[in-house]
Amino acid sequence: MDQSKFNNPPSTAQLTVPKRGFSLEFMVGLFTIAGVSAAAYLAVGLAGLEFSSSDKYNIFAEFDNISGLKYGASVEIGGVPIGVVSEIVLKDPVARITLKLNRSIKIKDDDIASVRTKGIIGDRYVKISRGASSKYIEEGGTLFETESVVDIEDVIGKLVHSISGDNDEPKDAAGSNK
Repeated sequence: MDQSKFNNPPSTAQLTVPKRGFSLEFMVGLFTIAGVSAAAYLAVGLAGLEFSSSDKYNIFAEFDNISGLKYGASVEIGGVPIGVVSEIVLKDPVARITLKLNRSIKIKDDDIASVRTKGIIGDRYVKISRGASSKYIEEGGTLFETESVVDIEDVIGKLVHSISGDNDEPKDAAGSNK
């Protein structure tokens, strides 16, 4: 049996390719590109990444205690946010924080940076209190006038010790001093 007839179709029959419209595929492609672009934009925005920081500059501040201060905390003057805490490192024996500030705000060399709490049990932030100097801290400079966190546990501990620890003399069974 000759199989060449079955393997080779007759040359008189032509295959016709159906006419395809690119409108459906094109719209799906556009929708996919728009969706991926939106997801990337949201991911970068939620991560807090910045591609250009030309409108910001960094200065440093050194504190004895920054208990509870976190990366990304707000930096404020008069309750108005002017920047964020961009880095926290231990430079023994002090904590050195990097403040990323708006270029439009200049910090004077006698301004005071203090760590404060928003509300009773709120987040910590850095408050800048203005000084009277006419000299400004350059980019990459250090702010030395700082006030550390007032830790409520330390205050209560000192209060308890001052009330109960005034009289260290041994007492007899009746509770009076010997």
